[in-house]
Amino acid sequence: MLHARRTWGVLIAVFAAVALLAASCTGSDDGSEVREIGESSGSVSGSASGSGSASGSASGTATGSGSASGSASGSGSASAGSDSSMTPGDGGYEYASNVDSHRLVVADICGIGDLLDAGDFAAVEDIYRNGKNSVKSDGSIRTIGGFASRDDRSHGHDAYYGTATPLDDFVSAALGGSGMFSGTSDAVRGQGVEKGIQNQVMVAWVVHELEAALAKAADGNFDAASGAPHNWDEAWAFYHGAEPGCAPYATANKRAGNFATTGADGETARANEAILAAMIAGRDALLDGDTAGTQAAADEIVRNLVITYSQAAIRYASLIEGDLADGNDAKAAEHQAEGLAFWRVIEPYAVPAGADAAALSAIFDLGNAPGANGYGDAVRAALQPAWTALGISADDIGTLQ
Repeated sequence: MLHARRTWGVLIAVFAAVALLAASCTGSDDGSEVREIGESSGSVSGSASGSGSASGSASGTATGSGSASGSASGSGSASAGSDSSMTPGDGGYEYASNVDSHRLVVADICGIGDLLDAGDFAAVEDIYRNGKNSVKSDGSIRTIGGFASRDDRSHGHDAYYGTATPLDDFVSAALGGSGMFSGTSDAVRGQGVEKGIQNQVMVAWVVHELEAALAKAADGNFDAASGAPHNWDEAWAFYHGAEPGCAPYATANKRAGNFATTGADGETARANEAILAAMIAGRDALLDGDTAGTQAAADEIVRNLVITYSQAAIRYASLIEGDLADGNDAKAAEHQAEGLAFWRVIEPYAVPAGADAAALSAIFDLGNAPGANGYGDAVRAALQPAWTALGISADDIGTLQ
């Protein structure tokens, strides 16, 4: 029980840090109100970063095709307080509210990989900034870039990195070959764009919605249609949504395949099963007005996000070692960019829990030669203190196959 209490305390502290930022922000906590292109927003100053890496980065593995099926067992039914127009469920989770258009955001990611392979950065930027599939009730389009460029969202990246818009900064740098991507190849830039959009931005969006739900619950707003349950639903819409093969959900399944941590079906990540179960538990807690139960569910979701993106960081640092052994410096540079992107998904949450920011930044900094500061084992060692604090075991991470 002592270890369990310590884990709880660390996760509460992570969410408390994000909540402090939310309390200082202006504007709505409702992620459905994403700024449209050209709309102004206020600035929020962030605190100093614990990392030596350049401002803003991203993560993920965006593919236009791969499937990501499978869902955790257990009841996904939403009942008490549910709106009559609530959206049918996705992947084993039943929505308590209407997120018809929110769940289509991940569809914008499908096909980005093919466009990048063709070198069409302009087409990708158009989708990122102007959107495509998530049309809101007023006819405007909800965009991934619109969320990333907000400086008043509750994901903690801005406070950690010390810049107002680190999510958009990273993707924009990769799109334009500027900043940390200055002088890099199109292949390296493509990895930054692809992984940045699918994972860093989308996972940050998930965390924002969890935090928004907790904030509304703290205010006693449990209305299913527009209160805390609605934001909670949005978190699943952005993590899985209508196209799970293009969402962060798919990344977890791929990494579980790499580390032999899939569930009984041999396809779905145990981390995804745990996240689904926590999403269901948190939704039900909100419908019952149980804020403490919701907090526990949110903590479990973050813990499993750390598992997935720890696996990703280890894998890509390990691939660099093989690339260099084969004399393939170009591929090593690509894998370093992927590792950087994946690491930055969880850096704002893992470093406060004890991860060695300096060591990990040295490994993945694109200004350093790939492999110069270590490979997969070095990443594992740097992450171990955070795993211990968060109650993540060796079995949770698994072994790279």
